[in-house]
Amino acid sequence: MKLKEIYRLAIEQGIKHDPRGQEKVKELLQKIKEKFEELKEEEKADFDLEQLENPYSDTRILCGDEELEVKRILAGIDIEVGEILLADRLGGFDLVLAHHPEGKALAALAEVMHLQEDLLEKYGVPINVAEGILSARITEVKRSLLPLNHEKVVDAARLLNLALMCVHTPADNMVSSFLDNLFTEEKPRTVGDLVKILKKIPECAHAVQLNNGPEVISGNKERRCGKIFVDMTGGASGSEDA
Repeated sequence: MKLKEIYRLAIEQGIKHDPRGQEKVKELLQKIKEKFEELKEEEKADFDLEQLENPYSDTRILCGDEELEVKRILAGIDIEVGEILLADRLGGFDLVLAHHPEGKALAALAEVMHLQEDLLEKYGVPINVAEGILSARITEVKRSLLPLNHEKVVDAARLLNLALMCVHTPADNMVSSFLDNLFTEEKPRTVGDLVKILKKIPECAHAVQLNNGPEVISGNKERRCGKIFVDMTGGASGSEDA
């Protein structure tokens, strides 16, 4: 597949599994297009055109030719300069694929957090309250990212002639959808039952062997689940007030 095809597929799957629903995402894209059309010509020059088709600011091709034919990928959750050097040292990789954003995708991470407002509304929180709850947290995340050296990893990949892409919220959407469907099907009665279900997932079972498996952090295993809220997507952790 070409690099641009992998990128477009990630966006398509992210929208397909978006917890807000595909219609809401389409409405969001339409509003962004209308906002773009209202801009002055000099303002359009600064506009990230990817926003017109990609609703996830934390998912981007960071460097590399979009027409590149990708045959071998080095994928990882956190890609730093060390992983870029590893890809170069091992050789034969066309693309380094990160989950957590780098470069301009990291700089714009806070923008995807508005997804959490719609999630809270979905579970019964009035949208005006949800927006108020998230407002300060979104600003906090945005400001915390301002002084970072966003381009360090991207520059390393570019210097070593490696394509680099990150897929954050689309991947999180798919995990969120998977878990939501799993719990709906399995219907765990207690928190302990839910943890047992998680431990049957191969990746979680492997994590248990590494002493890093699913754990109950608050409450106890004997408590009944009630309504289950899968909080797996939306850029960064939300507000404590939620």
